[in-house]
Amino acid sequence: RAKLCWCSAQLDVEEVVRDSAGRMVTWTGLGFARVRDGAGLTFHVDNVPYPMDYELLLRYEPESAEDWEAMVSVSSRVLPTSSRCGNLLPSEQMYRENLPHSQRYVLLSRPFCFEPSTPYEVTMRLQRAGVTQRHPGAFILIDSLVLLPRVLELPGFHGAEAAARQEELERYRCLEVFRMAPPHPLAQACARLVCSISALMHGGALPCQCDPQGSHSSECQVQGGQCECKPQVIGRRCDRCAPGSYGFGPLGCSPCTCSPEGSVSQLCDKVSGQCRCQPGTMGRQCDKCQPGHWGFPACRPCQCNGHAEECDPRTGTCLRCRDHTDGRHCERCQDGYYGNPVLGSGQQCRPCPCPGYPGTRHYHGSACHADNETHHIVCLCAPGYAGE
Repeated sequence: RAKLCWCSAQLDVEEVVRDSAGRMVTWTGLGFARVRDGAGLTFHVDNVPYPMDYELLLRYEPESAEDWEAMVSVSSRVLPTSSRCGNLLPSEQMYRENLPHSQRYVLLSRPFCFEPSTPYEVTMRLQRAGVTQRHPGAFILIDSLVLLPRVLELPGFHGAEAAARQEELERYRCLEVFRMAPPHPLAQACARLVCSISALMHGGALPCQCDPQGSHSSECQVQGGQCECKPQVIGRRCDRCAPGSYGFGPLGCSPCTCSPEGSVSQLCDKVSGQCRCQPGTMGRQCDKCQPGHWGFPACRPCQCNGHAEECDPRTGTCLRCRDHTDGRHCERCQDGYYGNPVLGSGQQCRPCPCPGYPGTRHYHGSACHADNETHHIVCLCAPGYAGE
């Protein structure tokens, strides 16, 4: 499988993982690249084990019942040097490939000669087929680019035994198994042949290289080299967290558990576990409102008439109203004060002169208000006192 990166704006391509609960997982690696109509991807290929022709297979998953197409080119900044690929230069000229919505992979029409120790770039622009207008809301999910060796070029498939091996490969459809994700179990005859192919391409058997933190032991499967991974750990060597988990360490990885309402996706930072929050939400899991907001998951600003910054995150009642105000929205004056503290009124809460002021020894009122006609201050006297 080739490594993938995107060569267009972040708005055009993003990494996504679909919820696989109750469904067969249809992606490999860390997830899909979600590509907008008309955007481009670049696959970097630098891990070719053997100089030979490889078929290019693109795994994808449409989001709608529309056919797509890919404009593809292969290039390298380094001239090939092997006897097999030395006389063949990768062409940067683009060619078109159809991606029917009813399929999940397509074998590209042109094989290419790749050699070890040479970096290659497979670039493609993805767009809906048969239309000229790009649609900003149309996407396709790209899983991976797979290099399938044309094994009949290998030395072990020449000579007297070649015909028998080729017949077995075709009869049991050994190579077709690797086209779908995840691949189906290998037939016993295929397992023997695939081990032979791998040994020829890599010059013998390969070490397991199981990660001591992420795997249960140093042993791996004979076919494919898959190590036994700890919880939420993936990779052939068990060396990274699975999509939707974080904190790779001796105990494995922990689930992100991003809030489905408050987060942008179920992916989180691989080290800290921080989820990507929707506007107005916060927390590692994006499961609460930011300061100054309330009503998760529909977080909205606190309405406190400028007299408080925070409110109760569940009810929206303003906390610690200033300027002698009170009420759910700091919309009225405290007892012992009068005025109109509502934002935009141009007034403020002033102490009631009854006859002193709240907090002084001469104050004998409990509340007051301004008469609408005379604008005189009318005091509500404390028990035992009377006004003029």
